Amino acid sequence: MWTIRLLIDLKYGKDKGEAWFCEYLSSLTFGAERLTQIPRDNGDEPLHLLEARRRMILLGQEKAAESECIRDLDSRRKELRQRRSQNRIKMANSQFHSVMDLKAKGVYFRPSSNCLTDIRFRSYSFYGLLQLPLWYLNNNSMVFFSNMIAFEMSPETDTDRDVISYVKFMKSLIETPRDVKALREKGILFSRLGSDEEVVKVFKQIDTFGADNWDHFLDVKMRIEVLCNSKAKTWMAELIHAYFLSPWTAIALFAAIILPSLFSKLSTQSIQQISSIRMDFWSSERILR
Repeated sequence: MWTIRLLIDLKYGKDKGEAWFCEYLSSLTFGAERLTQIPRDNGDEPLHLLEARRRMILLGQEKAAESECIRDLDSRRKELRQRRSQNRIKMANSQFHSVMDLKAKGVYFRPSSNCLTDIRFRSYSFYGLLQLPLWYLNNNSMVFFSNMIAFEMSPETDTDRDVISYVKFMKSLIETPRDVKALREKGILFSRLGSDEEVVKVFKQIDTFGADNWDHFLDVKMRIEVLCNSKAKTWMAELIHAYFLSPWTAIALFAAIILPSLFSKLSTQSIQQISSIRMDFWSSERILR
């Protein structure tokens, strides 16, 4: 990358190389944001174009440092290494759920940011909220992720395999076109592919070779597992999912609850009215006599 930058500077003038790289990297990023300088890690410039692209999707722009997503990678790696091994063992036997499975358990979805490691989960009284990074899929997505996975797996690169872990996480969420549709409707996935089936096919064809970092998103997975294992929360979620997502089922449930009590009340009033009429009739007969 340094060589290409030097050649551009020699041909077009000083500092033209960095401007060209910023423009090129910005064109690869979904959204209106534009780079003003090449992303650096502890002041070091990337040596490879893939490394620059990787830093961009993990770190974003300089102003993104104010976001919760962007943290110093070295400190985050130390924190991840300090995770207790029993948490890994506990999650090893648990199978992660797809988008539709999680929705049935009371999990809602919302976009977080453009940072691929910005995956968060919060649990509330009767539901959970899973926030996922935005991503734009096109015909080059499978090639891009395959190259990025190969870069992170290279013995000459010192990475925490963030992109591999993101892909593995998304592969577990996306099993059917309905999962893709749910994420599209929430503004998490954007696609220029022909159909939702094509998106499923892309994620299934990306091979992570089991090289993801198990500590990545461990807290998120554990919190989701706790919610899914909570009988009270899942029962409430299934009730809402079955009777309140569709207006017709909600009306039917409302009618089933209200109409019997309404009929009972009307019947009681009718009996009282009949009794009152009989009393009036008997009273009038006595007067006539």
